[in-house]
Amino acid sequence: MIKTMIVEDEKLAREELKYLINKEDDFKVVFEAGDGQKALDILNKHQLDLLFLDIKIPGINGMEIARILKEKENSPYIIFTTAYDEYAVEAFQLAAVDYLLKPISDQRFKESLEKIKKEMGQSSNFNQQLENLFASINSQNRDRSLNKIAVMEKDYYLMLDFKDIYYFSTREKKVWAHCYKKSYMTGFQLKELEKMLPDQFFRIHKSYIVNLKQIKAVIPWFKGKYQVLMEDYSEHKIPVSRSKVEKINKLLNRFGPKKPK
Repeated sequence: MIKTMIVEDEKLAREELKYLINKEDDFKVVFEAGDGQKALDILNKHQLDLLFLDIKIPGINGMEIARILKEKENSPYIIFTTAYDEYAVEAFQLAAVDYLLKPISDQRFKESLEKIKKEMGQSSNFNQQLENLFASINSQNRDRSLNKIAVMEKDYYLMLDFKDIYYFSTREKKVWAHCYKKSYMTGFQLKELEKMLPDQFFRIHKSYIVNLKQIKAVIPWFKGKYQVLMEDYSEHKIPVSRSKVEKINKLLNRFGPKKPK
C-alpha cells in the first residue's frame, strides 16, 4: 500500500483528490494538511511514500517543503498540484515525479499514479525523470492552454512561450525553436509539433513551421512560389512549398494581383 498525504489548503480540492486516490487499490490517503507547517510536522513524525503537494499554500509553501525534503533520506515522492505553470522548471529541478495542473483531468491523474508505481518499482536517473516530466507537460499544452513548450538550454530545460517562437526548423535531424535572437533544440519532430501547437502556427514547408503572427512580409519568388520574411532579428526568409501557396494566401488573407483582362 502506498501511503499518501495530500497537502492542499482548499477543502474541496482535498476532498476531490482524496476521493480519486482512494479509488485506487494500491494507494491510501493517511494524512491531510491545509498548510505547510502542519505538513512538515506530519512528515517529521511519519514515514510516507507519496505527497500530493500544492505549491501555493499558507505558511511554508510547497517549493520550500520540497527543498527541505530533498535534503533528507527516504523522503516521499512528490507530485506537485497547482493552477500555475510558472513553477514548472523549479519543480522538476527538485525531482518531483509529476506536475499536475488544475483542473486535473481523470486521464492525467491516472497517468500520474501509473508513473508513481513505475518509479517505485524501478530506479531511474534524474535526467530521465526530467525528460519524462517535460514530455508530460508538453503533451498537455494544447488542452491546458499552457502556451508553452520545454526546450533544451545548457544543463536545464527552459519553458518557452509560443508567442516568443518565430518558427521551427529541422537541422541535422533535430528540430529547433527559433526566437527573436536565439534558437533552442527541442525533443520533437515537426509532425508532432503540428498536433500540439496552436492555430497561429502553420507547416509552411517540409522543414519549417512558422508563427503566422511573426511574419513580416510575403515575397513573390520564382515560378509562382513565395518566401515569407520573418520578424526575427536576422529577418530570416523561409520558402513556401508550392502545395502550401494557396493555403498560406488564405491564412494571411493575401491574394495575388488579378491578371489583366
